[in-house]
Amino acid sequence: MKQKIAAAYIRVSTESQTELSPDSQIKLVKQYALNHGYALYDKYIYRDDGISGRTAEKRPNFNLMISEAKQKPPPFCAVLLWKFSRFARNQEESIFYKSMLRKNGIEVISVSEPITEGPFGSLIERIIEWSDEYYSIRLSGEVKRGMSEKVERGGAVSVAPFGYTMKNKEYQINPETSYFVRKMFDDYLNGVPVNKIAEKLNELKVKTTRGNSWESRTVEYILRNPVYMGKIRWNPKRKTGKNYDDPDIIISDGRHQPIIDSGLFYKVQTLIEKNSKNKIRRVHEKTAAEYMLHGLLKCSSCGSALSMAQKGKSLQCIAYAHGKCSKSHSVTLEKINAAVISALEKAVGNRVVKICLNKQSKRACINENEMLLQREQNRVLRIKDAYENGVYSLSEYSERKSLAEERIDRIKRLLKSAESEQRKPCSPIFIKFKLIDMLESKNYSEKEKNIILSSFTEKIIFDRASSSIELYFSV
Repeated sequence: MKQKIAAAYIRVSTESQTELSPDSQIKLVKQYALNHGYALYDKYIYRDDGISGRTAEKRPNFNLMISEAKQKPPPFCAVLLWKFSRFARNQEESIFYKSMLRKNGIEVISVSEPITEGPFGSLIERIIEWSDEYYSIRLSGEVKRGMSEKVERGGAVSVAPFGYTMKNKEYQINPETSYFVRKMFDDYLNGVPVNKIAEKLNELKVKTTRGNSWESRTVEYILRNPVYMGKIRWNPKRKTGKNYDDPDIIISDGRHQPIIDSGLFYKVQTLIEKNSKNKIRRVHEKTAAEYMLHGLLKCSSCGSALSMAQKGKSLQCIAYAHGKCSKSHSVTLEKINAAVISALEKAVGNRVVKICLNKQSKRACINENEMLLQREQNRVLRIKDAYENGVYSLSEYSERKSLAEERIDRIKRLLKSAESEQRKPCSPIFIKFKLIDMLESKNYSEKEKNIILSSFTEKIIFDRASSSIELYFSV
């Protein structure tokens, strides 16, 4: 008789859940396996500690279990759980993954919630799943209300921000990192841009709270955080992100000591607002400008793209502009255009180039639809995240998700049609020109020159230190 092999999935949301500890769950699951003739090997015990069951995305060992269960034949015939809530507290995901497992002959069994076979048993299982999801959403709401009340009393509700440590559930000033917080505020007020502040911190090997290198956005987050003047900021409805003016944000007096005074904080906020308006104007100017090397020129130090800077007169490495690349690649358009044309002339000469306009226009149509598809798929993820964070009710979530999925289906049909159209033979429309003459001519726009270059050039590496150009042609 063939041995029945089972897997086990163990999960706890927090370390304080002693009665639902991983060891307790494993003990009960092993006893069930023994009583019901299953072999349960340690290598098939998958465990996620201190992780929420609201989404599978953030549960690495759950995903590993699902991945291994897809094998043909599967390595086990059942997944044993302490309770169905350990598998998921999101009914949609629970149904999806259980269906996937059962199609491969794998049953999902709760050792403490026996389900009878047949339609009635399936109904009971759905009721349990719905109850678990309702509990999770209700618990989330209760936790958020409790945290909001704690914020109003000035208590800390998140990990200690950079410049502080957590002690007795309160923020305490960290003498080492708080120095850099003061330095950031002082430097910015004295005219040092955020990318230069980030660059300086990275040179000093200072890391963020998460152990990452600094970027413009992480420096700006510090400069905009009122925690440093003794306040607590909290958004009970959603992640604030960069929306510092979100009307749902709660700001109250904290019980912790400030690192900077309120006067300095508000002076910096005024300067940020002024600089932001100037930045928006520069972005509009850059967006409106077209240039021959758009999307082609790359930094030799980090591989990032060079983009427009200084009102359309020069290009700069994007990563350097955000404080992530240590080497400036600033170069005027006039100089880099001349260098690229010279390099092309040496590589291919002023030979006649032929380009098919039909092919270019069809490829552009496909690129646009692919971009729209990615945007809608990201929208579905945001809708789901909003639902899980209590922003949408179940009916609102379903309605928004349905509309987004309809748009996705429509875009997929358009994409399929465009791809089919691209494969169809058609009467080609070619244009011929001498490459160097065309690139130097004023009769062609910068956008037209960019289209021509992009048709046969994959990327162009620019090394500012040696003033060299490397051309990479599409095969």
